[in-house]
Amino acid sequence: MIINADTKISTIVKCDVRAIDVLMDLNPLFKKLKNPIFRKVLASGASVADAAKIGNCTVDSILTNLHGIGFDIEQGAGTGGLSPKVIPDEQYDIIVDETYDVRPDLAKGIDPFKNIMNKLSHLGTNQTLLVLNSFEPVPLINILKSQNYRITVRTKEPGVIETYITTTADSKLADVGAEAPDTDIFNGVQEKYSGNFVEIDVRALEMPQPMIAILDQLDKLPQGKALYVHHKKVPVYLLPELKERHFKYIYKQTEAEVTLLIYPE
Repeated sequence: MIINADTKISTIVKCDVRAIDVLMDLNPLFKKLKNPIFRKVLASGASVADAAKIGNCTVDSILTNLHGIGFDIEQGAGTGGLSPKVIPDEQYDIIVDETYDVRPDLAKGIDPFKNIMNKLSHLGTNQTLLVLNSFEPVPLINILKSQNYRITVRTKEPGVIETYITTTADSKLADVGAEAPDTDIFNGVQEKYSGNFVEIDVRALEMPQPMIAILDQLDKLPQGKALYVHHKKVPVYLLPELKERHFKYIYKQTEAEVTLLIYPE
């Protein structure tokens, strides 16, 4: 397999699970990739370049080490780049409304994603949540940027990454619902794939299991099929990942459930 800075970590691990051990040699933080839940949620959208930021190492070091277990490196693929540079405090003028240090949760094996989302839901426009971590949370940043949050990342001291998440007038979670089409359009897509659905019901699952179950089904979705999902809410954090994987989606919402149709572009 030929890889470069843009190759997804999930694709690399799928090709050769030994890649996890290679990444762990560069930074023990990558040990979390051994957990299939974390691998699905955190690594699904992260590239080699993203992993370099998370692991505070270079793209070249990751590519070189992966080459050692049989991966071919695209010519000119190395981009060097380390994690965020230390930037003087005077270049920042951000008022922090709440701080959340996720390191104790991560040390206990707890995914802080839900807590971060909950804290953001209580912030007003132009308010900021400061997340403290030992690495740059690239997958989280990618999701929040797609929802129009303003993100600033800095390294104030070695081993401590500060991620400032600031709300904007357009970053309310409910705004994602604006992409829901009218009923006629939904029915048209449903009719197009009639008889070619793989159906899944995730309403009884706790977070982050619905997202994991949906991504797992998409990984093995037969060609020409669409995924018909019964959900209890609009999966706002899944939608950017669907676009990243070149899937289209359409949904309709009732008091009882959200029906989501996911199909290839």
